[in-house]
Amino acid sequence: MKLKAFMLVLLLTGFVELQSHAFGAESQTKTGTVRKVDAAARQIVVMVTWEWTFTVAETTKIMSGDKDIKFTDVEVGSTVSVDYVKDGETRTALKIVVTKKKE
Repeated sequence: MKLKAFMLVLLLTGFVELQSHAFGAESQTKTGTVRKVDAAARQIVVMVTWEWTFTVAETTKIMSGDKDIKFTDVEVGSTVSVDYVKDGETRTALKIVVTKKKE
């Protein structure tokens, strides 16, 4: 009986682990200065402690304050906060908020 209970716990633990991979990692947030906006590649480079490159999907929510803006409205030199998920080496932005516009 103890062996069956132990096996069930192992099975359930593995299932939970598989689900977390299947549904993706939790999002993270980085804040920094925009160094580059590449509209053709749909990428943004942000200087945090070093340069971080984020892929910007069609579904990425982009805002300035409380207003929705377009990806092409994000300017080099602006301060942004980027909520993203990482899959392998790719960081995909879920939400970009311009917190301070380029001066």
